Amino acid sequence: MPTRTDYGDSLITPQLQPGMTVTQDGFGLIQVQAKYKWDVSQIGNFTASFSRRETSAPEPYEYCKLWKAELSVEKNGVATVTADFCGIDERQNGPDRTYPQVAATVGSSSQPIESHPNFVTVNADYGGLVNELAGFPPLKGGYVNNPSTNPNNALWTPFVASRGATQGFQFVGFLPNQTQADIDARGINVKAGIKNYYKPQLTLRVLQYIANENEALTMASYVGWTNPGPLWNLPEEYEKLGKVGVGGYDGNPSYTELWNDKTNPGFLCTSCSVELYGDIHKVTTELMLSGIAGWDPDIYPHLVD
Repeated sequence: MPTRTDYGDSLITPQLQPGMTVTQDGFGLIQVQAKYKWDVSQIGNFTASFSRRETSAPEPYEYCKLWKAELSVEKNGVATVTADFCGIDERQNGPDRTYPQVAATVGSSSQPIESHPNFVTVNADYGGLVNELAGFPPLKGGYVNNPSTNPNNALWTPFVASRGATQGFQFVGFLPNQTQADIDARGINVKAGIKNYYKPQLTLRVLQYIANENEALTMASYVGWTNPGPLWNLPEEYEKLGKVGVGGYDGNPSYTELWNDKTNPGFLCTSCSVELYGDIHKVTTELMLSGIAGWDPDIYPHLVD
């Protein structure tokens, strides 16, 4: 006695079943899951019939391509294929890439006080801080107890002469007041003992899906480079975080012309991963915003827009 009675479609080719599921992430990525019934005699063709990057999703999502599929054999010689497809919805941000998903993390890192832009002269105006911290070292180095010229009690290495050579001075630290007269003249020296300061540090994690493989891998090749943001398709709202003075946000500093010419504000790409996802590429980049001193263009290569 036959255990199976055939009627309707022979299932020689996979037949789409009702219940297709479509998911969109709001940034342009479309994911489709569809189920198919298939005759078990044909499952040897599973990988050919459901080929990654080649097999298209059902209408109207043909632009989505297969990225994985699962086959299960059921009773009566019928197999079920669960296929997952993905693609880029051109109606949201065009067919080339999804709109970037940006997650911002803000922290700080300890830096030597000598790297502060206002250490010897006022080069940056941010938050109303407009005084130099140590000023230039005295002509012979060491320490000059003068509240007018050395209000923060900066101490430098002493002058050392060797066969007529001039030696530069190195900052030692800010001293506490030395006498009661110092306190009367200067008040409390709140910078006494300060050797470091916390430099603001903002990192952006940018996730996007890119159609063109060359574009995705080119982006990965720029790890270690700096750019104001367009290289990584940053939205304009996030690009403003790296702009100096006019065009940025209220918390962004403004610099003197001399200092500004030496800074390289923008984002340093610290990592980039590229993952093939169906027929598109999942690209995740980590971008570190420069501190108030910018990225040194002599150290970090800069891609000009």
